[in-house]
Amino acid sequence: MFALYSHYAPQLPDEAELRKIDIQVPLRIYTRDGELLAEYGERRSRPVTLSAVPRNLTQAFIDIEDARFYEHQGVDIKGVLRALRNVVSTGSASQGASTITMQLARNSFLDSGKNLERKFKETLLAIKMEQNLTKDQILELYLNKIYLGNRAYGIASAAETYYGKSLSELTLAQCAMIAGLPKAPSRYNPLANPERAMIRRNYILKRMLELGHISQLDYQTALNEPNTAEKHKTELDANAPYLAEMVRADIVKRFGADNAYTEGYHVYTTLDSEKQVEAAESLRKALMAYDHRHGYRGAEDKVDLGDLKTEDDMLDKLSTYPVFGDLFPALVLSANSSVAELLVGETRVTLDLDAVKWAREFKTEDRRGSAPKRVSDVLKAGDIVRLRQTDKEKNTWTLAQVPTVGGALVSLDPSDGAVRAVMGGFDFYHSKFNRATQAVRQPGSSFKPIIYAAALSKGFTPASVVNDAPLDIPGSTWKPSNFGGRYIGPTTLREALAKSRNLVSIRLLRSIGVNYAIDFATRFGFPKENLPPNLTLALGTAMTTPMEMATAYSAFANGGYKINSYFITRIEDRDHRVLFKETSPRICESESDVCVIKPEADAKKASDKPVDDTKPEPSKKDVSGKPIWETAAVEHPKIGEEGVYPAAKRIMDSRTHYQIVSMMQGVTQFGTAARAGRALNRKDIAGKTGTTNDQKDAWFCGFTPEVVTIAWVGFDNMAKLGEGETATNVALPMWIDFMHRVLKGEPSKEWEKPVNIKEADLGLGVESKPKSSRQKSTSSNKKTTPSNGFQYKNERDIAPRQVRRPNVPAAQRPPERVEIPEQLF
Repeated sequence: MFALYSHYAPQLPDEAELRKIDIQVPLRIYTRDGELLAEYGERRSRPVTLSAVPRNLTQAFIDIEDARFYEHQGVDIKGVLRALRNVVSTGSASQGASTITMQLARNSFLDSGKNLERKFKETLLAIKMEQNLTKDQILELYLNKIYLGNRAYGIASAAETYYGKSLSELTLAQCAMIAGLPKAPSRYNPLANPERAMIRRNYILKRMLELGHISQLDYQTALNEPNTAEKHKTELDANAPYLAEMVRADIVKRFGADNAYTEGYHVYTTLDSEKQVEAAESLRKALMAYDHRHGYRGAEDKVDLGDLKTEDDMLDKLSTYPVFGDLFPALVLSANSSVAELLVGETRVTLDLDAVKWAREFKTEDRRGSAPKRVSDVLKAGDIVRLRQTDKEKNTWTLAQVPTVGGALVSLDPSDGAVRAVMGGFDFYHSKFNRATQAVRQPGSSFKPIIYAAALSKGFTPASVVNDAPLDIPGSTWKPSNFGGRYIGPTTLREALAKSRNLVSIRLLRSIGVNYAIDFATRFGFPKENLPPNLTLALGTAMTTPMEMATAYSAFANGGYKINSYFITRIEDRDHRVLFKETSPRICESESDVCVIKPEADAKKASDKPVDDTKPEPSKKDVSGKPIWETAAVEHPKIGEEGVYPAAKRIMDSRTHYQIVSMMQGVTQFGTAARAGRALNRKDIAGKTGTTNDQKDAWFCGFTPEVVTIAWVGFDNMAKLGEGETATNVALPMWIDFMHRVLKGEPSKEWEKPVNIKEADLGLGVESKPKSSRQKSTSSNKKTTPSNGFQYKNERDIAPRQVRRPNVPAAQRPPERVEIPEQLF
């Protein structure tokens, strides 16, 4: 015996390892207000202290697994001798006799084999554990580590899995049921084998009665209780799977795949759960509206009703089709000219012609079939289709389909870059491709504000005039045009941006220089390699993502400062010790390199910041010799402490910032996004539409001083959206719907006007209006442009410092529409 001990003792874990028995805990992700967003990990475990375990549950385990637990020293000698005799006689360890300590030893350090060597190691290890740990420590570890079926490790996880309860809510009968699982988690599982599980439960209750740990009344009451076990998933308080996946990938990158799902990290995010709900609804509403405009693609699947003999068979078949968003799978049971009967969930519903009248056959992005005249024109018995509930109280439904078009919506707090809501598609479980961060697309005209801001920083003003006329580019066959092929001649920059005049943008870029514009764009966070070094940059041929656009546009909203988008505020270990704390730049009141912000206060909002009238030119350097907008966040010994952050760097002087925001307000007042101004009826909204060639991408990038939101729609395969499907018709409605929800009840908050800004420099009041053929200009201070049918207001509003271009002679005007391959509008 001594020889055996001498041989195996060195193979056992040392005292330090015994005290560091690992309990695998899943990764948990929370919203900014502490709501559970996601959980990742193969093992569902919820470690609890022994003091938090109900007496009935503790006693049930002890009575059935190890009645002499508090008396022996880790090994029940009688039980071990009985098991050893069985091994010698049969050659297998079919009989148990393992104490709770021995089970813990086996589960923590040994394999699950049943042989003499493993049994001897288990015995030695149990004795060693009893010498190094208290009984309560052993019991606590056991109750937290034991496998109890259905991915549940530990009693707290089992209570959630089988009963959807906390430990304190368990009845005596439920405690006994859980205590019966360690012997054989599958055989005595109340879900898989309810009859066998009930026999085991009742045996444990009888054992507790015999040992005097429950009364006769308690026993009889528990015995009469039916099996109440049901499969419960972890209840999530919030739903943002695209952001949850972003967090999961980040944690794996930080800590490795082996640790990410087992170390019990608690990750707190910037997500606002209410805004996330609004983002999901707004995006889905916009994508379904586009989808309905282009027709019905037919049933999702077809089945033979003859193969489904009972309604249970039908329900089993339907259960194989997941719910996407608020679109439920349904089976068409019958259909005639006026009505169809369908099974959705466990409910039978009917659809009339009104519920399917939108479903004209899809032919191409620009063509649909004729309107259906009968319900049976659309639905046939055996079709698997999608339904959306329109009224829960009346149980009314309408025909729907999962959109094939993609979309994204990102909303940030521009004061610090915190992601408040993100949708990367219609439904994460339909497509895990996150278009908010992974779809690299051309921004089209939504990139123009960057070019205009660069021009303003070189001395242009919103009132500066540039000719909107055809342009010949020496040495190039590229013939850029405006959307619709129309030109309005000499135009102020304010109107040109609002009406998205391509030729003005190109002339402006040529004037300031492509290299200067690229350097200016990198201040906003655009990688230089994604910015084409030619004049097409003026039309948005850069490559970017919705998240990058949200980060860039934050500088317009926050007063001209560069911030970084982020979505994790802190990471804690399983014991809630802080491992990481976010320290992204904040906007300061002072010119310091470090911001000190009171914990209860958010970063300063745009209108709260002092006005800085300095003009940082590209040549202005900081102490390191780099341009101020390229300087990395400074190292400071106090950064990371409560309320201490690096200071955000200014990338636009206050004059440039105010001018470009004023121009972008014009977009929502009388420009391509005037619908937003009418719908929201606010003075503090600004932004820019963007539609790429052949309507392959539709953007609206908009903001207030408090919120930056980017809406994008497009096909993953770069297919055309269709004639007329511009940003104004596709992306803007999504943005309006979301902003209407999140700004409801919030007062307008204007940007502070620098003291050296003059009204004339803003180009206000020069927007052009169509001139009726019967209108006549009688005022001497009006100037008209007869060749294009538009008129301008006061001549003094046209900046005198810019050269007025002559009107374009009719002979030089292009045809009504010019097709330019890959040209962006």
